[in-house]
Amino acid sequence: MNACLSVAMYYCNCPLTHGGFYEWMYGYISGVFCELSMDGIGTCWPRSAAGELISRPCPEQFNGIHYNTTNRVYRDCQLNGSWAPRGNYSQCTEIIVLRKSKVHYQVAVIINYLGHCISLGALLLAFTLFMRLRSIRCLRNIIHWNLISAFILRNATWFIVQLTMNPAVTESNQVWCRLVTAGYNYFHVTNFFWMFGEGCYLHTAVVLTYSTDKLRKWMFICIGWGIPFPIIVAWAFGKLYYDNEKCWFGKRAGVYTDYIYQGPMILVLLINFVFLFNIVRILMTKLRASTTSETIQYRKAVKATLVLLPLLGITYMLFFVNPGGEDEVAQIVFIYFNSILESFQGFFVSVFYCFLNSEVRSAVRKRWIRWQDRSSFRSRAVRATSIPTSPSRVSFHSIKQSSNL
Repeated sequence: MNACLSVAMYYCNCPLTHGGFYEWMYGYISGVFCELSMDGIGTCWPRSAAGELISRPCPEQFNGIHYNTTNRVYRDCQLNGSWAPRGNYSQCTEIIVLRKSKVHYQVAVIINYLGHCISLGALLLAFTLFMRLRSIRCLRNIIHWNLISAFILRNATWFIVQLTMNPAVTESNQVWCRLVTAGYNYFHVTNFFWMFGEGCYLHTAVVLTYSTDKLRKWMFICIGWGIPFPIIVAWAFGKLYYDNEKCWFGKRAGVYTDYIYQGPMILVLLINFVFLFNIVRILMTKLRASTTSETIQYRKAVKATLVLLPLLGITYMLFFVNPGGEDEVAQIVFIYFNSILESFQGFFVSVFYCFLNSEVRSAVRKRWIRWQDRSSFRSRAVRATSIPTSPSRVSFHSIKQSSNL
């Protein structure tokens, strides 16, 4: 009880709001008080005289979602010195919406876990294919491979965040949980910069007059893995000095440190859309009649990028158009739409850049035919060596050979 009281005293800084004058006088004359406490939602109730009706602001957040604190919640300090079983949260409209939409949030959580599991499985399979198929090693497929690697690391850190973060951890704001958040954001940024690498390669190959032979792998490694690192370091310092709370998740009102890494991501999206516009324009004019294998590969790569880049961009931009407010239908639609798109991103990347890649499919087909040939050869050899030989059969063959001589 003492520990609970100390926690409540630490978090509570709330003035008394008295009820009727006679009830207030009764409490102070009789010496009966309701002790300092905190209810299950997290609202702090100060030490109050019996008979008072206490008013407190609606909670700022509940289950990680913020609410309007201008409305009030009320609770009676009863004449016997005990608090009423529950406060009156009828004016806290957001909490009512949350209760009504609880099932939708639970379904969205299931969709997120299912989507990230499917995505991680597809990404690992795609990563293995690119690693094993050495015959298709070229700069274009190496870029695909690194993009898939970035998504694998992002999905893995997403699971770490989900399994380790809880209200107690975020309130403690320990070093390890801040590092987990920084790692997740780093791999989030690398996804966009490797998509930027995809756009740079296609733009150089199709629009510019330079040969892709002049491009080097280290250039794209610096873009995809190198540039995000100082961005996240700068963001971490900003968080450390201006918003060092809750394991660096969310943001304090009036503090815009998250734009340190969100700004470059938006810029990359805009540049990639410019790249795609130029690429499509050139393909529709100069390369329409060309049927070379390289041109066909570029066309397929452009189609994949045209599909994936809007998926990445729309999912990210949704964070800026969260409907919020009291429109429950809009919130539910946003929850489902965002959960599906975000959790299945890795699956889409694997499908369009690996499973539908004609080079990968051709190499896998050749491997499969080669494996079947080796398997059938082994089976024939095993059958040949396993045929029993009897003395009579040996003598018959020897007689036949001698007669031929």
